[in-house]
Amino acid sequence: MDGAASPTVLVTNDDGIDAAGLRFLVQALVSTGRCRVLVCAPASQVLVMELLGVILSLPNLFILMGQQLLQLQVLSGINAGSNCGHNIVCSGTVAGAREAFMCGVPSIALSYGWVPKKSSIHDLKLAVESCLPIINSVLNEIRNKAFPLQFFLNIAVPTDVSNHKGFKLTKQGKSNIKIFWTQTSSGVSVDGDATANMYTQDTTGTTKISCSSPTQEQLWSKKIVRNSENKSEKEEEGDDIDWQALQEGYIAVTPLSALSCSEIDTVPYFRGWLPRVTDNSCSSSL
Repeated sequence: MDGAASPTVLVTNDDGIDAAGLRFLVQALVSTGRCRVLVCAPASQVLVMELLGVILSLPNLFILMGQQLLQLQVLSGINAGSNCGHNIVCSGTVAGAREAFMCGVPSIALSYGWVPKKSSIHDLKLAVESCLPIINSVLNEIRNKAFPLQFFLNIAVPTDVSNHKGFKLTKQGKSNIKIFWTQTSSGVSVDGDATANMYTQDTTGTTKISCSSPTQEQLWSKKIVRNSENKSEKEEEGDDIDWQALQEGYIAVTPLSALSCSEIDTVPYFRGWLPRVTDNSCSSSL
């Protein structure tokens, strides 16, 4: 494909430029020869707000590159850990795609259901390759000026990527991460003032982080992180929920927007509640 006519893909992430997921994604894109690839990523892993600073520099980048970036797509990821349900709200990977979307640029957030001691780096590479049909299709839609700019895509790849069942259009579910602490005995030796973190994964999918303190007199604690599926009346099987699709072995493709849609049944309550707030405020001021 002629370089001047090639669409441009800008790749970013929140794990840093040396992250294996980003490198696999860049390699896969370059190998297709279908696009020009630019990388705009932090030097190391960053928080969500720090990543926004990287993505918010995109308009300046557009000005510098001029007309060459008219056919542009932003890819954020691939993250080693699935982003679905309520996790989407606090995901740096999704935030990168969302900020590009808010700049008017078609974007996709990519994540893989990495499980420590079960998943391998090769699985992460396979996860990238499994997303290429979606990426290439979006590039074609952009070239034909047919891709809808009202949404961006969130793609979550299941843990058993080599046996995935294909793509499934889903909507954001209500799965959430539950975090709690429990006191534990000291089990990690620490030199100097450093704090050691040990990451493990049991067969039930519970991630345990044992944090040691530099002095034996201080208490030691263990943080346990569990992914909790919040099944409500509106999330029964067959509703095409993102986390359910992952559990069934599908690659979940979820269109997202930057707007937060409140539940319909909450509107009547607040319609009656808000005037009472005003009335109470006026009464208390007398």
